[in-house]
Amino acid sequence: QFEELLKAEPSNADLLYSLGLLSLQGNLLNEARTYFTRYLELVANQSSEERDLDQVYLYLAQIAEDEKQYGEALKWLHRVEGGDEYVPARVREALVLAKMQRPEDARKLLRSVSTSSADERVQLLLAEAQVLRETRRYEEAFNLLTQALEKSPDNVALLYDTAMTAEKLGRIEAMERQLRRVIELRPDYAHAYNALGYTFADRSVRLPEALQLIEKAHQLAPDDAFILDSMGWVYYRMGDLANARKYLELAYESRPDAEVGIHLAEVLWTQGEQTRARVLLREAKAKEPSNELLKSTIARLRIGL
Repeated sequence: QFEELLKAEPSNADLLYSLGLLSLQGNLLNEARTYFTRYLELVANQSSEERDLDQVYLYLAQIAEDEKQYGEALKWLHRVEGGDEYVPARVREALVLAKMQRPEDARKLLRSVSTSSADERVQLLLAEAQVLRETRRYEEAFNLLTQALEKSPDNVALLYDTAMTAEKLGRIEAMERQLRRVIELRPDYAHAYNALGYTFADRSVRLPEALQLIEKAHQLAPDDAFILDSMGWVYYRMGDLANARKYLELAYESRPDAEVGIHLAEVLWTQGEQTRARVLLREAKAKEPSNELLKSTIARLRIGL
């Protein structure tokens, strides 16, 4: 409908913006870039209009980052020089630098940003912890987050990230304790239920409880691809291949993420559909060649690609 409207009004900036956003949500990155670029060109020629362009710069940076064009992503992020999106832009810049194997530059950047609120300080600290996790410095990330929790023990974002970092270190009791606290504070936080349920499922422990937790997450966020992935994975661990495949197919259709594809491939392989399983694993390898789940799955199932 928006495309039909744009044919009638090709110089309507609001239509271009809406089409860019819809394309991005549909993972149509080339189309999204085209619409947002046209939007910027159009607005530049309409000096009478006052528009906040920072969000568009962030979207274009996201597109470039998704395509691993990190230099281009930084170019767009550097255009955000102030305003409400300044701190989010610096956070994204730091995470891009981490992907470019420049973690210390990322941390230096984050520590140089001036903040005007406690929420902004937490954003920067969470980003620094993520940079450390990206470089597998899990102990440092855990210590950083634990120190922050001492000052803000009921901050949901800090609790959740500390839990996820504890899981990386194999500290499952600490992870469960923190996620249970998140659920107490935010009973509608779907990803807390999902993270706890998936952790149990992935370790093939407490499977009935894992299913219950993931079902609660699915109830709260029925279209979330990662929760659909967890539903499929817990059913796989419980030996229900039909339901496992159903949910993993839905998850991969919604979001063709590498790890979702790896899970689906394992179910297909178990069902005897080796050809399609190999196709999915090759796709995952093309997206994330160093993915640890990919390596362990190929080795465990003895799959030759």
